[in-house]
Amino acid sequence: MIKGSDSLQELIRKAFELGVSDAGVISARSIVVEDRFTEMCAKPQCPGYGQSPNCPPHAMNPGKFRNLLLQYEYVLAFKIDTPTEVLLDDRRFDVAKRIHEISASIEQLARKKGFTNSRGLATGSCKMIFCKDEAKCLVLEKNENCRFPDSARISLSGLGVNFLELSRTIGWQFNKITKDTKPDDVSMGMMAGMVLIG
Repeated sequence: MIKGSDSLQELIRKAFELGVSDAGVISARSIVVEDRFTEMCAKPQCPGYGQSPNCPPHAMNPGKFRNLLLQYEYVLAFKIDTPTEVLLDDRRFDVAKRIHEISASIEQLARKKGFTNSRGLATGSCKMIFCKDEAKCLVLEKNENCRFPDSARISLSGLGVNFLELSRTIGWQFNKITKDTKPDDVSMGMMAGMVLIG
């Protein structure tokens, strides 16, 4: 863990104020990005695939994201511990919405603190979270402004972030949850977000 400056500590405090289960600042060089995770968005196809500019194939690809990470020294990562039964039904979208909103709030605070290139990243498809009742994404369909520019952020999975390695780096227990996971066997999982600090 990187202790960082007072400003970084303030960002961590803000994350806890916003309700995260844990948060910390780590080196941007420690983030592992793999193409295979982005490929998993397409096959089997995620319902959010191609539905917004924040998900594949419209979001930046893992190669571009790896290059982007080189421009940053720090990443603030945070998680919300979530019961497995919630992760396996539509309630997960409520948690994912919180991740997007927290990421955006920390990004905005970081910019106010002088980290003017900070970028928030979140979990899940913003189309499925914020615009599920809308037929199309305004950005993709009409080249208009996003309906939720202050909240919707790019999907970490769509960028190829390896959550297992992220968890190991920051010291979180990682329980892989799939549609076949039984809540009695694995009671808790998590959703996570990050903010590139720079």
